[in-house]
Amino acid sequence: MPRITQLGRVMAPVSDQDEAIAFYTSRLGFSLAADIPYGDGERWVEVAPPSGGAAVALVPPHGELMIVEDQP
Repeated sequence: MPRITQLGRVMAPVSDQDEAIAFYTSRLGFSLAADIPYGDGERWVEVAPPSGGAAVALVPPHGELMIVEDQP
């Protein structure tokens, strides 16, 4: 059976890209790899772990995509 040996990018829907950037960079030690404006006020944001590897694209939700947030 084939095995996954590398992962390039994962898209994570977030309700607030700035809050997500702050979480990934300050709490998890990731670096901001991309923050590029495009379209009608949208932006492409990626963070990555210090050792490289997979990047996490922090994207706003679209359509019926749901965001699950921690409950107190």
